[in-house]
Amino acid sequence: MLKDDKAARSLALVASIATLVVSIVGLTLAKTSDQLYFSASWMGSLGSSFTIKLDGMSQLLCLLTAISYPIILIATWRTEYKKAYNFFALMLLTQAGLMGVFTAMDALLFYFFWELALIPVYFLCSQWGGPRRIPVTFKFFIYTFTGSVLMLIGLLYVYSLTPDHSFAIESFYNLKLPTDIQNRLFWLLFIAFAIKMPVFPFHTWQPDTYEQSPIATTMVLSGIMVKMGVFAVIRWVLPVVPEASWSYGDRVSIFAIIGILYASILAIRQNDLKRLIAYSSIAHVGIMVVAVFAENKIGLQGVMMQMFNHGIAILGLWIVVALIKPA
Repeated sequence: MLKDDKAARSLALVASIATLVVSIVGLTLAKTSDQLYFSASWMGSLGSSFTIKLDGMSQLLCLLTAISYPIILIATWRTEYKKAYNFFALMLLTQAGLMGVFTAMDALLFYFFWELALIPVYFLCSQWGGPRRIPVTFKFFIYTFTGSVLMLIGLLYVYSLTPDHSFAIESFYNLKLPTDIQNRLFWLLFIAFAIKMPVFPFHTWQPDTYEQSPIATTMVLSGIMVKMGVFAVIRWVLPVVPEASWSYGDRVSIFAIIGILYASILAIRQNDLKRLIAYSSIAHVGIMVVAVFAENKIGLQGVMMQMFNHGIAILGLWIVVALIKPA
């Protein structure tokens, strides 16, 4: 609603700092996870409720999101945007979607927030990106739209199998699905999340998108949004289809290792800083995927730490890129 660019920029920064303060206060003052829980009726006829909760995984990734946004806005403070009020509105809408993805305890709500985080990015890339932004954004749209459709089919399939026809995460976790059904569901859900991470061979959208997106949007994509896919595998794949995850874990890990080697070699050969960081990020995500499908406590703890560390480190890299090669 603010048509003044400076006022819109300032409000976005104030809102991001307020979000960070609330996040830190909530995490430090709450003694139990029950205090960081909210549920309200939403789509009762579909068996869906507006249920959000901050457990251990959510706390870490919501804190990463809250820390990242003030850093991103301050680091790109002097970057000029046409219709800046629209730019910052879309950036904050993406933050809202990310917070929802990390806290949703209802599958339909999770899908809603997933799309809420992704849709503003299409407009950010297509309106404020580089000279090749239109074909690159279209490619990004095709990949993510395909992933979203697969995820929705998978979630609706699981929903249809729940005895009480509920989207609640507890209903999903309590299912004891036959092996053949687990196998089908695993690939529907995993491919959807693998596109977002991304994992080889679903990675080709990432270098182009990082190269053509405005620096602030790229920082959100690389610092936070790639964590959506890793988080979703831990939250919605491993517990729902455990046998299939164990059976196909080695195959997924092989693709991840191929991606680590392939992306690392390409990163070494790059002469564009944005593409170098993009390919190195694919390699880092590959390491996380291998650790996830090791399916042990140490591996999962390491993944959580690596997601947070990678988010902070890559923001620093993008700040260096912005200083060397201003937008």
